[in-house]
Amino acid sequence: MEPTQPAATPAKTKRPKTRNVPQGDKAFSEVFDLAVAEWGLRPQLTLEWTTQATAAALATKLREGLRTAGDADDAISPQVQRLAELDLLIDGSKKEGKLKYVKKALALQYDDENDGRPYYGEFGIEKIGSTYTLPRDRGKRAEALLKLAKAVADPKHGLADGKYGKAFWKAIADEYNELQPQAAKATGTRATEVVGKDQFREEAEGIFLALLLLIEANYPKTYQAERRKFGVLKESY
Repeated sequence: MEPTQPAATPAKTKRPKTRNVPQGDKAFSEVFDLAVAEWGLRPQLTLEWTTQATAAALATKLREGLRTAGDADDAISPQVQRLAELDLLIDGSKKEGKLKYVKKALALQYDDENDGRPYYGEFGIEKIGSTYTLPRDRGKRAEALLKLAKAVADPKHGLADGKYGKAFWKAIADEYNELQPQAAKATGTRATEVVGKDQFREEAEGIFLALLLLIEANYPKTYQAERRKFGVLKESY
């Protein structure tokens, strides 16, 4: 008689892990505000490495950092959008780009000198990949546009008059050189604000996760309900 085989133990169903931390910065900031406020009502809950007052100050910094970063986005958008439009006007598609007319005019004027390519440097034009155009970097492009406007206006090239002559390129160069520094400054401001916001978020998230563990340790049977009082209104975000 064969020995009785023990019944197979059913595999334990793993409880899916949930994420109690909102992924969006604004959503997390709002939850962290609620958590800090509730923590202030429970002085018996303590962390050795930080305090409720420190967390409250951090919540304010995070909130202000989000607002400042948003303001920087608003400030930069019109400038960058207009620069993008000017870039298309300079060397966009065959229909939009106007730099091609300068190159065609040089090719006609200096057809016996490699289609005018020896003069490209004077016009701020350089070879990028397989294309002759203005620099991609907007700071360098702004400088190149000044060279282009000056060269087009020079009588020796015979390009000053016409639809895409000196008046056209001077207007483009002036506007581009006015917008480019503003956009660069706004971009730098935004980068600084985003770095600050990310640092505040990282610090706040560390405190928030510690609070969630602290709540579970102190309220083992009702911690889920207690967490909701701390702003965790969903089991998973």
